[in-house]
Amino acid sequence: MRIKTTDLPGIGKRYSFETADGEQVTVILHHNGNREIYHFSKDERDDPDFTITLTDEESRQLGTILLGVDYQPVTDDRVELFLKNIRLEWLKVEPDSCIAGTKIIESQIRSRTGTTIIGIQRGDSMIGSPDVNETIMPGDVLMVIGNREQTKNLENLCKI
Repeated sequence: MRIKTTDLPGIGKRYSFETADGEQVTVILHHNGNREIYHFSKDERDDPDFTITLTDEESRQLGTILLGVDYQPVTDDRVELFLKNIRLEWLKVEPDSCIAGTKIIESQIRSRTGTTIIGIQRGDSMIGSPDVNETIMPGDVLMVIGNREQTKNLENLCKI
C-alpha cells in the first residue's frame, strides 16, 4: 500500500491511501491533535461518503484497536499450521491407569508425554486449567493438548 502525504500549512498534514477494494481513505491530522477521516467510494472521489472527526485521545484509542494491541486475530494459515501440528484430545482415565489417584505434578504427564492438561471433566463438573496439585481420579476425562505422538502416549498412560 502506498500512502500519499501532503503538508497542509496552518492546518497539519494529510495522509491518503487506496484500499484493496479501490476505495480511498484520507486522514487529516490537525496541529491541535484532532483527526478527520474521510471515506470515498471507488466510484465517487469528489464528495466523501462519510467523515469522522476524532479527538487526539479518541484517535489513539482507535489506533490501539487497529494495531491489535488487545486482540490479535489469527490468520487462516496460522490456524491451519496449528491444527496440523497440535491436537486437542479428550482422554478417559481408566480405573487401572498408572496415573489414576495421583496429583498432576506427581504423574509427570508433561515430562513423560509432552502433553498439557488444560481441563478435567469429572462427572458433571468441569475443572478448567487445573492446578498441578489436582488429583487425577479414575473416570476423569482429561482435556489435553499436544501433537499426535504426545497425545497417543498419554492415551496409553490413561489405560495402563
